[in-house]
This record gives sequence, structure tokens and C-alpha cells, in this order.
Amino acid sequence: MARFFNRMRGGDKPVEVAPEPKRPPRELKPEPDRIGISGSVPFVRLPNPETLFADRARRLDSLAPEHPLGAYLAFLARVATAQAVVQTAQAGTPPLTPSDTALRVEHGMPPLSSSLLRDDPSFLDGFDRLLAVVDLAAAPDSTRSARDTLCAATPDDRLDLAVQVFEGAFPMERLGECVFASAAVQVYLARQSARLDGKALKPVADGICPACGGAPVASLVVAWTAADKARYCACSLCGTLWNQVRIRCTACGSSEGVSYYGLDEVSKDVQVETCTTCHSYIKHLHQHRNPALDPVADDIASYGLDLKIAEDGFGRAGLNPLFLT
Repeated sequence: MARFFNRMRGGDKPVEVAPEPKRPPRELKPEPDRIGISGSVPFVRLPNPETLFADRARRLDSLAPEHPLGAYLAFLARVATAQAVVQTAQAGTPPLTPSDTALRVEHGMPPLSSSLLRDDPSFLDGFDRLLAVVDLAAAPDSTRSARDTLCAATPDDRLDLAVQVFEGAFPMERLGECVFASAAVQVYLARQSARLDGKALKPVADGICPACGGAPVASLVVAWTAADKARYCACSLCGTLWNQVRIRCTACGSSEGVSYYGLDEVSKDVQVETCTTCHSYIKHLHQHRNPALDPVADDIASYGLDLKIAEDGFGRAGLNPLFLT
């Protein structure tokens, strides 16, 4: 995948990215009096597919200029634009009513499962449309080849790859194709998630989306009227946000050894939350200070934080299916 990213700048020639400066990250001490708000907050906020991908495309475009990964951010902006086109075209698709949805929720499981991709013909229709409309004019040959390989594949092969992406299994030899498959899965799941009854959703487990079972891409401190300064995890697949107690590890649930770090040259509004219990980390976005922050886009743009925190022995707790390294 490193070759896939490096080739996103300057055609087919690998690009050397300047290493992050060797300086310790700024540690942010937790503030117990600011970790929550008075009263209750909604457990989930379902995605709005009508704005999700268009807003993400604009954020990616704004982050790309002068960024070391600018070419890749610009490419993903084109992918997000294609996602918005597909979402608009399929907005009228009838909602699914799988017979086991209520039973899955009752037993503490996410209502959306990978079987939906196989059962609903509209998923492959959307996947094919995304491959057809995505603008790859400025992309390198390797990226266009990945798209062309998917176009030439059988529908069953595209479907199998999408199911693997849904289940978090990314074939190493097909990582370039996985970006497009992930984009298609995101569009489909955002549409289905938006139609769920948010009040019926229940917690599943630490680090698990209550709507589709996906991993979080990052966590957000929000500024909504009903949840000011509350923290939500953002699903990497369906875009659902679910409430998570602050100063508590999203991976193992521990509240011991949780710290926050940031690098001002990366972003003052993006930090990492580390846990010394399980040695994992997740990005922590202060959306209440900067409403334009997008969990998928800003996770990639703050890759310098990943490089620094990995040097200290922490592993990523979440997942960004559009940035597989």
C-alpha cells in the first residue's frame, strides 16, 4: 500500500516524504470537570447521507494543498464526490426490512450485517456506478489499473471483496481495489444506517459500531445543542456516531493510563488518545472548536501523529478503510 500512496504524487515516480521532526509530542492532561455535560445525551447520531460525502469531499479538497499527502487527499476528494453522486442516484431505493434485524438488536448485535450486501441488488448497482463516475484523470496508472481490474471482475468477485471489507479483512494483494470497495460499502451502509431507529440501538462492545459492527475511525468532541462537549466515536463504514465516555479507552474500556498527545504543527484540533493498558490509540478530534473536521479526512491529514505515536509502541485501535497502511 505504501507504493499505492507514494505513486499518488508525480505520476509513477515514488515520492520521498520528509520525516516528521524528532520532537516529543505535547501531552494534554485530562480535565475531569470537562469530560461530560449535565443531563443525558443521545446514544447515537445516525448519518445524513445527503450531506456526508459532499461535505467530506469539500474537506478533503481544503486539506490537500501544500500537504505532504496532498495528491492522495485530492484523489479521495474525487472518490467522495463520486460517493455523493451515487448516494443521490440511489436515495429513493426502498429501505431494507431484514427479518432478523429486531432479533439482532434484541440480542445485542448490530442490525446491519454483511449478508445485506449479498441480498440487496442495489449494492452492486451502486458499486458499479461509483467505478463508472469516479474521476481518475489526475490519478497515477496504478490507481486506474485498480479501478479497471474491478470493472473487469465478475459481479461475484466484486461482491466477495466488498464483504471482506465489511468484515475487516483486506487482502494485501488487492489494497488498491479495497479503497474503491470500501467507498461503495460506505455509501450503502450510510443509506441503510440512516433508516434505522436510533432509539432502538444498543451498545454492542467497546470499539464496535452499534449499527453495523464497524470499527471507529476516530472520536469526536461535538458541540451539538443536546450534547455539547460530549464525545462520540465515528464509524469507519456507515458513518454512525455513538456516545463514548471521555477519558476511557475505546478499545479495551479502561480508564487507567489514558493520555492525550498532540503536535501543533499537525493540528491543534486533532490529538491522539493513548491507553497504556492495551497499548492502543485513536485520534481525538475537537469538532466543537472546528466544525469542519471530518473523521475520515482529518484522520488521514494528521498522519504525522500516527508516525510519532507508533514510535512510542502504540498500535491503532480504529480503522480507516480509505487509508490502509
